[in-house]
Amino acid sequence: MSVTGFWIAAAVPSAAVSQLRADIPGEPQAPEDLSWWQAMDAAALAEPESRGYGQHCPTDAVLRFCEMHDARRPDFDVDACMDLLADVPEQDRFVASIRKGDPVAALYYGLGFEAAFAMPGRSGCFLLTAEEVSEAAQATDTVLAMNPVRRASVAARISAWLQVTGDAPDNFDIEGLIDGPGRILKRASRSSQGALGIVQWY
Repeated sequence: MSVTGFWIAAAVPSAAVSQLRADIPGEPQAPEDLSWWQAMDAAALAEPESRGYGQHCPTDAVLRFCEMHDARRPDFDVDACMDLLADVPEQDRFVASIRKGDPVAALYYGLGFEAAFAMPGRSGCFLLTAEEVSEAAQATDTVLAMNPVRRASVAARISAWLQVTGDAPDNFDIEGLIDGPGRILKRASRSSQGALGIVQWY
């Protein structure tokens, strides 16, 4: 059975963020040693398939990278988050999806360790009050406001990632993946709202 990974970010009422936070049993701790993640910046993404059919498959490093992001994500009340998102107008939300893939992992590989680690929340998941959104928007803008050379490099790395993980279509919107999170945080900041980011599999 195939699944699709969805990354959703949205501007939401700050009071709702506070309530959702109160329902979280606790956040997972980040691994103490992230040196292997830093090494991912230059790691091979694919290796020959073991049965010798001339095909390639993701390396162990790629699989570990995906598993690490899954493990880092907080245990949000999914039903409450999705109920909240149902009332958010289209212009106040960002959605990226990849069949059998993780949009956050794709972006974070593209950005590289230092830039990805500076993004708000944990591996694409965040609950930010209105007071916190402004700082998060500035931090995200620092990461994602790239010169053309850097942006082209990030886009090329995302494209390479998508070749070996998931089943993204050829016309997958890489530019939208790069710009989406920052757009939502800026919108939330301008409207004095909170922000929600969540990753779900369906």
